[in-house]
Amino acid sequence: MSRIAGWTVLVLALVVSYRPAEAAQAKKTQVAVLRPAGPQADALRRVLTQELGKKGRGREVLPAKKVDAQVKLIRGGPKTDEQRQALAKKLGADVLIFASVKGTKRWDVEVRAYSGKDGTLLAEERWDVRTNRAFPDVRRELEPKLGAALKAGPEQRLPPAVTPPTPVSEPEVAPPAPIAEAPRPAVVKPPPPTVKKEEPAVKPEPKADGPRDLDGPILEALLSGQGLFRRFNFSGNNASELPDYSLNSAAAASLAVSYFPLSHFTDGMVHNLGIVARGSRAFGLSTRLPDGSSYGTTAQLLEGGLRFRLPLRWLEVSVGALYGTHSFAVELPPESTFSLPDVDYRFAHVELGLRKALTERWAIAARVGYQHVLSSGELSSDDYLPELSGSGLDGELAVEFALTRMLGLRVGGEMRSYSFTADAAEGAPVFAGGAKDLYFSGQLGVYLRL
Repeated sequence: MSRIAGWTVLVLALVVSYRPAEAAQAKKTQVAVLRPAGPQADALRRVLTQELGKKGRGREVLPAKKVDAQVKLIRGGPKTDEQRQALAKKLGADVLIFASVKGTKRWDVEVRAYSGKDGTLLAEERWDVRTNRAFPDVRRELEPKLGAALKAGPEQRLPPAVTPPTPVSEPEVAPPAPIAEAPRPAVVKPPPPTVKKEEPAVKPEPKADGPRDLDGPILEALLSGQGLFRRFNFSGNNASELPDYSLNSAAAASLAVSYFPLSHFTDGMVHNLGIVARGSRAFGLSTRLPDGSSYGTTAQLLEGGLRFRLPLRWLEVSVGALYGTHSFAVELPPESTFSLPDVDYRFAHVELGLRKALTERWAIAARVGYQHVLSSGELSSDDYLPELSGSGLDGELAVEFALTRMLGLRVGGEMRSYSFTADAAEGAPVFAGGAKDLYFSGQLGVYLRL
C-alpha cells in the first residue's frame, strides 16, 4: 500500500506542476493595433492586423472598435509610458502597436511596439516603400523584424506562473526519495524558455530618429473657372477729372502647371527644383461706356519660371522666380474720346508659397508675391504717364479637398494690385499723378497630382 500511495502522490505532483506551465504556454499574446497616423491609415491598420493575428503565431488582435473607444478617452492620445500602461490595462493588452504613414510619391512607414506591462518601447522599424495600399514590403518583413519583440510582452508574466511547481513537488516527492529523484529533471526542464536569450536581440531593435526625405508629386496641374473683378483709377493731380474703370463681373478660365523633371533622375534635394507656368483669360467680355455703347474687351495673364519646393514633416514651403505679362485692353474706335489706356504689364515676379495638410483629405494653401513692373503698355505712353515707375503685389488663399490620391477640388481667391507713380519734374504739366489697378478673382477648380 505504501508503494501505491507513493506512486499516487508522484502522479498528482506531476499533474499539478504541468498544468500551470501548459496554461501559460497556451495563453495567447493580446495585441492592440491603434489607428495609424497619416494617409492610408485604414489600409495600413488592416495589413498589421492580418499579419499579427495569423494563426499559429500565438497572438490575438483586439477588435479595432474596442481599441478606438479606449483611445478616445485619453485626451491627446497615449503619448507617455504611464498613459500607454493605463491603456493596455483597460484593454487587457500585452503589446500596443503604433504606426504612421507619411509622404506622397513614396511612403515612409513607421511601426512601433510598446510593452503593455510598463508602456516602454520594445521595438521600432521603418520602411521606405512605393505607394501601394497592400503594403507588400511591410507585410513580408513585419514578422521577421518584430516577431521576437512581440513575444517579450506575454513572456514577462511566465516566471510567476512556472515557479510554483518547485515548492509543490518537493514536499510530495520527499518520502519516496529513490523514485522522485529521477523524474524531477523532466519537470524542471520546461520552465526555462528562450526568453532570456532573445532579450539582447530586442534591445538593439529601436533605431534613432533621423532626417527623412519627403517627396512631393512630379506633376501638379490645376484647371479652374474664375469670376473676375477690376478697379482702375488715376490718382494725384487731375485724378478727379479723369474717368475710372469698374468691372463688376466677368468669366475667365485658368490653368496652372508645375513639373519637376529632375525627380525622374535623382532623389537628392535638387529634384525639388521644377518649372511652373500659369495663365488665365477672360471670355465673352465687353465694356459698356457711359454713352451706352459696348466694345469687345480682352483680359489675360501669362507667367512662367522656376519653382523650388521644400517638403517638411508638417508643411510644404516653395519659392518661385517668374517672368510674366498681364494685359487688359478695350477695343475702342480711333474717334473715341474716352480716356482709358490699355495696359500691358511686363514684370519680374518673386513669390512664396505654403501648403498645409489638415487631414487626409483637407488642406490649405497660400501664396504671396511681388512684381517689379518693367513696362506698362499704353499707360506709360506720351498720352498718359510717360515717366512712370510701378510695382505690384499679389496674394492667394485656397482650400483643397482630395477626392482620390491624385484628384481633388480647390476653392479660393486671388488678388493683384498694381501701383504707379509719374516721375515728372516738379511744376511740369502732367496727365495725372499716378494710377492704381486692382484685380480680384474667385476660383473653383480641379487639380491633378502625379
